[in-house]
Amino acid sequence: MLDNLIFSLGVAAPIFLVMLTGYILKKTGWIDEHFVKTANRLIFYIALPIKLFNDVRAVDLSEMLDFGFYLFIMAGVILSVVFAWMVSFFLIKDQSLRGSFIQGSFRGNFLYVGFSLIENITGTLGAKAPMMLAMTMPWYNILAVIIFSFNNPDREVKVSVKDSILELVKNPMVIGIVAGFIAALVDLEVPSLPLKTASYLEVLATPLALLSIGASVDVGALSKNLVPALQASALKLIVIPVLAILAAAAFGFGSADIILVYVLFGVPTATVSYIIAVSMKGDGELASSIIMATTLLSVITMTGFIFVFRTLGMI
Repeated sequence: MLDNLIFSLGVAAPIFLVMLTGYILKKTGWIDEHFVKTANRLIFYIALPIKLFNDVRAVDLSEMLDFGFYLFIMAGVILSVVFAWMVSFFLIKDQSLRGSFIQGSFRGNFLYVGFSLIENITGTLGAKAPMMLAMTMPWYNILAVIIFSFNNPDREVKVSVKDSILELVKNPMVIGIVAGFIAALVDLEVPSLPLKTASYLEVLATPLALLSIGASVDVGALSKNLVPALQASALKLIVIPVLAILAAAAFGFGSADIILVYVLFGVPTATVSYIIAVSMKGDGELASSIIMATTLLSVITMTGFIFVFRTLGMI
């Protein structure tokens, strides 16, 4: 039992501690907003696309092409939105707050925190995680537009399929995944010089991303909307992940897939949800509070879930 707890802490705690380091560095003036913006650009356009290319290039394509699993993931994302939307009618009386509440309850930071958690558990990103990312990114944005449009009487519902597809095609991480898939398909041998250079750049992705998340944390914002933020956190970190895990088990997925399902649905709310909430005329303060609450509480919930998985022999 103690070994399982130590293992679980060793998986989740380092992620939180690197984020905490980012927060401390920002508070002490070692890094500033300019650093965070520059770091995010470096991660988004260079480090992560290279990492995804190398990870996908090295996988077994037969493991990647599990369409039943991806269909389950897509259905799960949509159903999680429907569930959070239904719950919001009971918990959130002010309609202007519902958009931020719903988005904060379902949109997880799978890219940064999720990838880090998967690597800490398995030692590698694996075959399916990049594909899950490519499939969920456009859906997150489309669903966000729908959510905020219906929960803001002053806005019209505008979901542009063309713009969503164009955004997906131009996304550097999707380009990295597709390029890696093609490289794996043709069994491309990358020369040692560019491979070594790429390895130096890709290792920046995880620590720099976690530092940036920590530097973006504003603990003071949490107190402004504490109750709805904690309610959204309970949905995001416990209720929805449990329902997703039970559904995955009922459909007969194996341990590795169930853990991926947990990571997708159980990581803290994505920081981009604040930007989307503000741009869609939602409540930015609530969105920020939910990000803060889920980020701070996730070290407890992630450790707990990993402990259960380890105790059940799934890890």
